[in-house]
Amino acid sequence: MEKLDLTYYDFYQGMATPLILILSILICLSIANHKQDIKYIVILFLWHTLFSIYYWFFSLSNTADAVGYYNASFGLKPNFSPGTHFTESVVYIIRRVFDSNYLNTTLVSNMFGVIGLIYLYLSIKRFLPDIGKLWVLILFIPSMSFWSAGLGKDSISFMATCLFLYGITESRKPKPTIILAFLTMFMVRPHIAFIMIMSFVIYFIIKSKVHIVLKVLLLPIILIFSIVALQYVQQYVGLGDVSLDSLDEYVNQRQGSNQEGGSSLDIASMSYPMQMFTYVFRPLPFEAHSIVALITSIENTILLILFMYITFKSKFNFTVLFRNQNLWLFTYAFLTCTILALTTANLGIATRQKWMFMPIFIYLLIYAFNNYKVNKTGIYQ
Repeated sequence: MEKLDLTYYDFYQGMATPLILILSILICLSIANHKQDIKYIVILFLWHTLFSIYYWFFSLSNTADAVGYYNASFGLKPNFSPGTHFTESVVYIIRRVFDSNYLNTTLVSNMFGVIGLIYLYLSIKRFLPDIGKLWVLILFIPSMSFWSAGLGKDSISFMATCLFLYGITESRKPKPTIILAFLTMFMVRPHIAFIMIMSFVIYFIIKSKVHIVLKVLLLPIILIFSIVALQYVQQYVGLGDVSLDSLDEYVNQRQGSNQEGGSSLDIASMSYPMQMFTYVFRPLPFEAHSIVALITSIENTILLILFMYITFKSKFNFTVLFRNQNLWLFTYAFLTCTILALTTANLGIATRQKWMFMPIFIYLLIYAFNNYKVNKTGIYQ
């Protein structure tokens, strides 16, 4: 296939750009719960859109899946099976509907990441009066917007994660949002959607206020659905069979892959806690080998300091992580982080994919700090 001009821009594309941006911000503003949300939504939209434009520019001279998705959308016969086919089909639809070039297609996709940011804001905003409005700055972590700003699975999975968070923490109408989050995640990353199911099963068994008789009746149905879902995920990730030997072989294979480049590590030789720490908080500043890595390392350092500060302030009391729906969120974030930490040897990939659980990690940090500020002991009475 003839190589496409990714910088192509003509009069029509110049007219389409502002129309796409206006349509996108109107959709984003429709999410607002109150008038005071509008200011934050506009700021988040502008911030994220700048990263979308930069991501487009960055992908022109660096390896990026977004270019592959855009190129694949030409001559494509839409296939909405989960995974790469679905993502390519979404890009195909965007490009055909707007007759858009690479930049404008990226700007349409940018809306997925903005919606994710908005739902993360809506999830934490109730804590801001107690902990201080400066905490809203945590929404402006550069890599969170950068990796959710381009074409591909990352923007969609980030949106699904934040929808999942909002659906669980919003008491008014949580169920439709959770289902939408699950379906969205399933279409791009089925194995992560399966973790959503398993985290619900654990929460349902331990914390659900449903009567014990109803639990006994519903549990077999949930387990059957989980088994069916597991079989699909097993085929999707290429796992031969669900056994300890097969799992160990799969983890070892994944630990040995993606080790090219300066950001790769030998995670097979690390302990489990070190693998978890590495995935969430590395690279640190002294490990940075590029400008992007340096910015990421500064973000990681800030997150690490916040984590340590809140942990000490809360006197190492982690019971808030298991309180009510927090157990569901924590289980999802913990399981997702564990699986990714055990199977990802490349810090560049980790930096991009960890935003499938980091919004929940950030929410739980803020929740714990709010708990400390309100009670001064870190424990609800």
